[in-house]
Amino acid sequence: MTVTASTLIDGFVHEATATFTADHTGVVDTARHASTAGSYTGTDPFGLWWSAAPAGPAAHAATPPGPVTTRLRADTAGGPVTAEFQRHWLAAGATVTEVREPGVRGMFARPAGPGPFPGVVAFGGSGGGLGPAAAWAPVLASRGLATLAIAYFGGPGLPGALAGIEVEVVERAAHWLLRRGDVAPGTVGVMGTSRGSELALWAGALLDTIGAVVAFAPSGISWSGLDAGGPVDAPAWTFAGQPLPYVPIGASAKAVPAPSAGPVALRAAFEPVLADPGLFESAVIPVEDIRGPVLFVSGEADTMWPATPLTRIAEQRARDRGFPHPMVHLCYRDGGHTCTGVPGTPIVTEVRNHPLTGGRYSFGGTRAGNAHARADSWPRVVAFLRDALD
Repeated sequence: MTVTASTLIDGFVHEATATFTADHTGVVDTARHASTAGSYTGTDPFGLWWSAAPAGPAAHAATPPGPVTTRLRADTAGGPVTAEFQRHWLAAGATVTEVREPGVRGMFARPAGPGPFPGVVAFGGSGGGLGPAAAWAPVLASRGLATLAIAYFGGPGLPGALAGIEVEVVERAAHWLLRRGDVAPGTVGVMGTSRGSELALWAGALLDTIGAVVAFAPSGISWSGLDAGGPVDAPAWTFAGQPLPYVPIGASAKAVPAPSAGPVALRAAFEPVLADPGLFESAVIPVEDIRGPVLFVSGEADTMWPATPLTRIAEQRARDRGFPHPMVHLCYRDGGHTCTGVPGTPIVTEVRNHPLTGGRYSFGGTRAGNAHARADSWPRVVAFLRDALD
């Protein structure tokens, strides 16, 4: 029996196939039965989701927090059998509302019940807008974490480029949460990915409202800004009206050879800098000033940038300066730039049209490796935030 799953998410149809031998009753259970061929092999209840590859544009956007629709077709000896169902990001009773207030643009996901709930501010990276935080927020809220997903550039009323972004954008979001009666007082957690990991670490180091940091595909170094033309020799981040230190990457990025076909691996633009500490020491983020625990998640096969070595720079600085809080680094050998986030969803291994630069870039890792990393790390991320903010 061959099963084809077509999943509509983020504006695309993602398609996966698997071949099974049904049991004596004619049933296939993906949690018990192994796929012997197709887009994945072995036993995995979510294999038909994470192994799916983009097959074309969807008729509608189907973006979080809207439900994910999957159409199944089983080709059997008796003919095809079809079914359609939806998976929901949000648990029953939890809610999502748009936030458009001065200084705070985003989406608030509130858990079910009276609260008060631990609060989290979440944001994406160089793609702008809400990015992956639009999916994180409802899933975190479904686990009891009141989450404000924010956009800090690339949206209505926001800067058009990742340059000169105020760290205070996180402070305003934290205060927005802490003013609510259904959010626990004190501090909130912060969660960012890729270039947003820099913002998360800076926010943790500079703001007394941040009590825990989660950094996905992280960098312990602060890099230069980015606009539609690529890297710019200007600070990505500012605080109190002053630029924060950065390493310019313009020349090294332009030197990365474009392949004759396929996406560009930008990792090569960063590795020469890491070979000479004198080039980056002044821009290492002062993680020792963070006021609570830190959780890093990286993939060793990340081709967007060398996330694992960049994380180890932050870890080394924390050790050298006697960082008093727990610091955990979850590192996955076959994980790439997208080895983090909500498990059981299609793994994107490249970006074909980057929202800011329009470039085509490789994320690295394998679909199976990224899926394993997400399945292993996501429950640990949720537990970390609940424990740190309890």
